Amino acid sequence: MIGETSDQRLTFMGELQVERARTEHRIWAEMLKFLDAERVRIEREVAPQQQDLALAAVRSVVAQANGWSEHQAAGRIHEAETARDDLPNVWTAFSEGTLDAARVSVIANGAWKLTKKRSIQRLDARSVAYAATHTVGELRRWVKRFIARVEPDEVEKRHEDIVAERSVTIHHDEDGTSSLYAENLPSYVLAGIDQRLDHAAKSLTDDDRTLHQRRADLFVQALDHIAPDNDPARTPAMAIGVMVPASTLAGIDDQPAISADRDWIIPANVLRTLATSGNPYWYRLLVDDNDDILAVSYRGYSPPDHLKNAIRYRDGTCRYPGCTTKATNCDLDHREPWPNGHTTARNLWALCRHHHKLKTFDHAVPIERDDQWAWDVGGTILTE
Repeated sequence: MIGETSDQRLTFMGELQVERARTEHRIWAEMLKFLDAERVRIEREVAPQQQDLALAAVRSVVAQANGWSEHQAAGRIHEAETARDDLPNVWTAFSEGTLDAARVSVIANGAWKLTKKRSIQRLDARSVAYAATHTVGELRRWVKRFIARVEPDEVEKRHEDIVAERSVTIHHDEDGTSSLYAENLPSYVLAGIDQRLDHAAKSLTDDDRTLHQRRADLFVQALDHIAPDNDPARTPAMAIGVMVPASTLAGIDDQPAISADRDWIIPANVLRTLATSGNPYWYRLLVDDNDDILAVSYRGYSPPDHLKNAIRYRDGTCRYPGCTTKATNCDLDHREPWPNGHTTARNLWALCRHHHKLKTFDHAVPIERDDQWAWDVGGTILTE
């Protein structure tokens, strides 16, 4: 506002932060109330062997309501329950606006790593004062140090457990670029790779690339030559699917190609180079208007490979609302069960194994509305 001093503006910003934190607390608290009520209902109405699936369906409703993925929803629910049930000081500070959701998440995640109730109580008693006066990054480092100090005997076990969860994932960014993440690998292994990349990159002389560019290129070159005599990307079953405008290949315009899962793009100039290089495996799904494999009906239960590929390219991801599992990692489910439901493109869709089970046991029921599909989850309607 006009006429305000800097101190007044800072005070106002601080008040907004408190208000935001209180709002976040109300959202978390209402979410837990809803879940508690649904658990009571499920225990009363659902057979014991189906209760986990029924609760998973409820979590998908929570995810949709908050704009989260189901994975994010599961994490937030766990964090909220931990803070409410095991960290009373943290939960109270959250309700008062002293701590926001980001800080509560860091502390709750730290509590999961502690094995003794006394250690969790010490974390609850000491973390609020630090968290209230430090950034989220500083708090995260503080929690790591706290865990190492209070339970040093658990470090080795945690190391083994974490390494058992090691993974490599790829996150697709903007403008046809992506990032590769190698997580939960032993530090000494990655430190050795880091040194070797540095040494190899610095040994390249008369090179206009920066050190970072040389490191990146060397890393990709090493990975790109995995099993060159048996490269799955060169076989039809494992072909990387992209949707390419004919006008781009003809050079009429520069519309980018889009991946089958709608998650990444290839710029037009790069695509045309790839199309003429002979390296990619190009798989044509629609030959012409009279030979559209999506319009053909098959007598058996399992569709042929070319129909599987077409459906996976068409759907891109699991068709359950909010799910981003790639269609290539999904089951092909008959909307209307076979044999009454035929093996056709209209009756087949990609569902990940988890959501396939929800449908099979009627915890999530697909319904057709004006040529669109929605899902009835315990009376709540979710749409794609």
